[in-house]
Amino acid sequence: MKPWELYEHQKSLNYNKNSVDYNWKVEVVNEEKTIYVFTQYSTSPLDWIVNFLFFFIPQIRNWYLYFTCFGWQTAFNSCKQLVMNQALAAINVFPDYKIVCCGHSYGGASSVLTGIEIFFATAVKPDLITFGAPKPLFLLLTKLFSRLFFGKVKQYAHRADIVTYMPPLPGYWNVKVIRIGKFSFKALFNGDTHQSYGDPSLYEGVSDDND
Repeated sequence: MKPWELYEHQKSLNYNKNSVDYNWKVEVVNEEKTIYVFTQYSTSPLDWIVNFLFFFIPQIRNWYLYFTCFGWQTAFNSCKQLVMNQALAAINVFPDYKIVCCGHSYGGASSVLTGIEIFFATAVKPDLITFGAPKPLFLLLTKLFSRLFFGKVKQYAHRADIVTYMPPLPGYWNVKVIRIGKFSFKALFNGDTHQSYGDPSLYEGVSDDND
């Protein structure tokens, strides 16, 4: 799928839910030989509470020590086993398929954490595609470590999407951001900008090898 098609597709899915309102979907697309692990964008007041719990906490996997935002990490941990069971089941059935973690906004931040977990569970580096994601990682070292856990990374961020600059504090990162669109202060505070990733014109001039 083209990035704008993938953005629209993830909006239309029927997501699984848990008590913390963390919503996910594992989908196998045989035509692409791809296993998608989707995390949904914010849909409830609880999701917004999670978004604002961005103080960092340590994570240890094997010999890696890295730091993530408390809210998104805790929400993912609340149903991590359920998500991983579905993802691993699909990976076992289709071992030659590529794995793509994908999400918009809250879902984009959570997709980073999901991808890291998939890497440590399988030793396979999933691809990462996000839209308008806030920054779930803390410290430059964490960002550098995270690049070891993924294959292709394309985190699309509109230059006038205020969410992509959150948390607005030094030390917070995404894995690899691709800036698209034009910046303007007016659009920065317009919620429509955050929902504009289905516009094909935003991706003009941006190479894409994920379709």
